[in-house]
Amino acid sequence: MLINITKNALESIGEHGTITIRTRLQPPLLQIEDDGPGIAPEVQRRLFTPFFSTKRDGQGIGLTMIRDILLQHGFRFSLETVAERRTVFSVWLS
Repeated sequence: MLINITKNALESIGEHGTITIRTRLQPPLLQIEDDGPGIAPEVQRRLFTPFFSTKRDGQGIGLTMIRDILLQHGFRFSLETVAERRTVFSVWLS
């Protein structure tokens, strides 16, 4: 999961972007944030749909697999653009 989300963030930011990984103890939280272009609202609604991809050669299974893994382990998560050039993938670890 971490590799896939980080890879997605790397592809989003290009050569000069930044990825920030944060953790918090209470409540337990992991966040991967990037300063790429963000996710358009119409794309946001379809991100976890099997075989949907915005990448030219994407297969559309990465985020679906991540969703299934997190749900099977009982973790709550979100992926959203929270501000211009600030997209955050959050996983609550409790």
